Amino acid sequence: MSRIRIGQRIRDRRRALGLPQRALADQLGISTSYLSLIENDRRMIAGRLLNQAAEALDLDLEYLSASRDARLADELAELANSMGRPTLAEGPASDLASRHPQWSRLLIEHYRALIDTRDMALALSDRLNRDPALVELSHQTLTEITSVRSAAEILAQYPGLAPQERQRFINIIVEASDRLSASARSMINLLEGPDAPLQAHSPARDVEDFIIDRNNYFGEIEEALQPIAQSLPDHGLGLSAVIAARLEADHGVTITRGDGPDRDCASQRSLHLPTGLSEPTIRFLLARHLIALELSAVIDAVVGTGRFETVETKQRMGAALARYGAGALLMPYDRFAEAAESHRHDLVRLQGLFHASHEQIAHRLVTLRKPGSEGIPFAFVRADPAGNISKRFSLPGLYMPQFGGACPLWALYAAFSAGGRQVTQLAEMSDGQRFIFMARQVRKGAPSSKAADVRYAVMLSCEARYASRIVHADPLGSGKTAAATPVGWECRSCPRTACDQRAHSQLEGEHSGQESPPQALRQA
Repeated sequence: MSRIRIGQRIRDRRRALGLPQRALADQLGISTSYLSLIENDRRMIAGRLLNQAAEALDLDLEYLSASRDARLADELAELANSMGRPTLAEGPASDLASRHPQWSRLLIEHYRALIDTRDMALALSDRLNRDPALVELSHQTLTEITSVRSAAEILAQYPGLAPQERQRFINIIVEASDRLSASARSMINLLEGPDAPLQAHSPARDVEDFIIDRNNYFGEIEEALQPIAQSLPDHGLGLSAVIAARLEADHGVTITRGDGPDRDCASQRSLHLPTGLSEPTIRFLLARHLIALELSAVIDAVVGTGRFETVETKQRMGAALARYGAGALLMPYDRFAEAAESHRHDLVRLQGLFHASHEQIAHRLVTLRKPGSEGIPFAFVRADPAGNISKRFSLPGLYMPQFGGACPLWALYAAFSAGGRQVTQLAEMSDGQRFIFMARQVRKGAPSSKAADVRYAVMLSCEARYASRIVHADPLGSGKTAAATPVGWECRSCPRTACDQRAHSQLEGEHSGQESPPQALRQA
């Protein structure tokens, strides 16, 4: 877990203000020696004292609590590991994020751009190799280039050609150049069409970063939906009909059910519910549509606080906030937080109490970050059977890999072979940190005999010290003393060379190029 040097920030700010150490200590009600320990990061500072320090130094509390920069340090650590520089992954990463957060963010942005460019190049290479039209155009392009070059070389080597012969080669160059231009235009049109590789700029990533920066808690949405929640009856099985009637009567929304394409769009006055959707899914879709319509001004205001460059990104963020509001409406913060604590975060029990799906419950648990009423800090990740991570929410020390695949030993992947049974795991990282992993396979959409099941694995994780507050962790015993499964974050940064599940060699130092024993044995 990366630790930001909060004390160093306090000292730097105090000195910038010309404030003597004794004067600040008096304002905080502590001794000068204790403040010195804090400023040298030898004592932790939190709670009321941290708030007082932020006020005395006229600093934003988020800057001193450093939650955002702790995540930044984790990203720098992952970057260092992925580049084969594990010695830079701990102390140096935290120091850089502490002293120069702006430069750290710039470094991460450039590294992301590098990864995006690499992925786009791979996608283009794959497309050029598998698309018959592009393969043919590539051959045509090479043929025309060869014609132009050959004719140009003849003209250069034989300046004494007869005028008629010279004109013939010039005509070859002109005609081949025209065909070359046509081939290039056709190739560009194909590459910019609907099957074009992903653009380097990723709206999905921008939205994810914004949500993580806000700690996945949007108080504006929580507060604004209170009148809506109070106007609805008790959150039970009949809520779907009540919300549907409100959408139709108050907003003129046409709700259709049955087979056919999903035409749901919160900006339109229509909502289609395919046959076979589960009741929790129907209730959530209706609530999302209601929130998008009735809280549109609030959602637009929140989106406006982000520095989003494209219309697509703003639309994605608005849709994400509508989903957030739907979860908050169906699972009110205080009642849900109290139920989660009293039932020791029993996910099955919470599903029954709030008539919600497993993924909806998991999402709501991650949003319990209301200042003063925080729940257990959970990280969240969702992956498909191929291992592609489609959703993630990281926390300091619980960082979900971004620049590659996750560790195959995680419970996340075991969930696919467990049917609908939850898989709980006590995982131990190579540095000794222990976490509770809780994963389950979920199916999305309406069942169909024509289409394959859409399956994901959803995993919640938290530090093992919270095991006593989680009923699913009881079989694991004490989080401190029980036997744990040795895992990593992902293969390239994992030092466990004896792991039989290793997919890639560990990157070390100057890239030694040596295979780890299991990898070498499998290839022998």
